[in-house]
Amino acid sequence: MAVVLSLLVWFFSNRPTAMVRMKYGAAAFLPGMLVGGSQWVSLGAVGAVVGGIASSVLAAFLAHDIIEKQEEQGRYIRTRFHYIWLFFGGSVATFCALNAFFAVEQAVPWQTWVRSIPMVVQTSVVLAVVLLGSVICVGWKKRNAETWQQAWTSARRPRGVLVVGGMVAIIAASLFHYGFLSVHTAARFVGPLLSYAFGWMLPCAVGYLLAANRRRPVLGSVLAMIGAVFVLIVGISVFPMLLLPGSGLMWAGLVTGLVMIVLAILSIIKPQSHVVLGSFLILASILSFVGAAGGLIIGGIIGLLGGALVAGWNGRQAGETDSDYPPPASPLPNRSSTMTG
Repeated sequence: MAVVLSLLVWFFSNRPTAMVRMKYGAAAFLPGMLVGGSQWVSLGAVGAVVGGIASSVLAAFLAHDIIEKQEEQGRYIRTRFHYIWLFFGGSVATFCALNAFFAVEQAVPWQTWVRSIPMVVQTSVVLAVVLLGSVICVGWKKRNAETWQQAWTSARRPRGVLVVGGMVAIIAASLFHYGFLSVHTAARFVGPLLSYAFGWMLPCAVGYLLAANRRRPVLGSVLAMIGAVFVLIVGISVFPMLLLPGSGLMWAGLVTGLVMIVLAILSIIKPQSHVVLGSFLILASILSFVGAAGGLIIGGIIGLLGGALVAGWNGRQAGETDSDYPPPASPLPNRSSTMTG
């Protein structure tokens, strides 16, 4: 593969677009090889080679166009080491996702659980999730709409995706519940696909976060939430001991983790108060070392970094002009007699 890539680089050296497509293909080769050669697929070296080639071709012809279009719309920002980050981040994320999904599928008796839960309950849970997701989508669109009717209309596409996903989930749950399809058989197809998608989502999320960070301190808030999760993990792990005498300090893990999550969410909702909220995030991250060992130390460090990014955020407020988004054109011509000054 290295020899083939070297020959292709020499052949396409004077074609910039082809070179960019080759970079995306090279970055996606190892994640595809990991999926094709995984224990889910059970094809060994042949599956690894086929998966790597298929992933490279798919990324070369799709990833380039999608990311370029997102850049033109101002939704994505490439970092300095864009292709290297896609390669290493995607490979590590795919490897971890493959092992995590496989371990969860083997450790939990999913087939027994699906058959024991009544179908009415499963359908109700799916419908509740679809309804909650639709409400969140409409509420999110209401930020840029004058009326709820306009927000409902603009959220038509995400609502459609939620409805289709809910129908697929209900059909799959019915097949599992009545024994027409085994969970293990479905996991052999769904597990590799989800792992490969996660391998692309994690490294690409950095570009989307950097683009969104221009309007709100999203990057620091996300890091603070990740740190809060580690703090909560430690707090939940000691939950059985919270009712024992002298365990007052152990509550600090749960309280600090929840406070960090609330502050991170508030920093996104109220970006004009980022200095105060970021300072409280730094304070909460320091306190997490007292009652929760700093979320295995990792959570506290990530929380400190997130709080510093929120406090030092220098993005544009909603009312300011952004150079990436040109101001709307004047309704009057430049030389109109009705314009003065």
